Amino acid sequence: MSAVTTELPRVPESVRTARRLVGAQTGALGSQRRDDAALMVSELVTNALQHGIGRISLRIDNDAVCLRIEVADEGQVRVKPTPTPGAHGGWGLRVVAQLADAWGVLEGSTRVWFRLDHLPTTL
Repeated sequence: MSAVTTELPRVPESVRTARRLVGAQTGALGSQRRDDAALMVSELVTNALQHGIGRISLRIDNDAVCLRIEVADEGQVRVKPTPTPGAHGGWGLRVVAQLADAWGVLEGSTRVWFRLDHLPTTL
């Protein structure tokens, strides 16, 4: 099992840093799943930057069964999809819900996670 945990500064460049870290940990995934993981982590880190407070942490767990990524900040706001997304945002958690095999929010925190299962390779 491979696990990486890091803190990200509250700067826009942290989105790119998170994508790069996820890319380095997802070599076993197919290219579409790697792209999906990068997009989802981008959405979660962007949400933490725009709506969160305090430190931002990123945890990447990758084993033979799945890739699990968690983004957290120090807020205590209940995280949920925006009821009416539009031109100015509200799409991030909807993207995660659409692409992830599973996702959720740890109760009482702004700790959001998603999972991508490793799919068997077909010949």
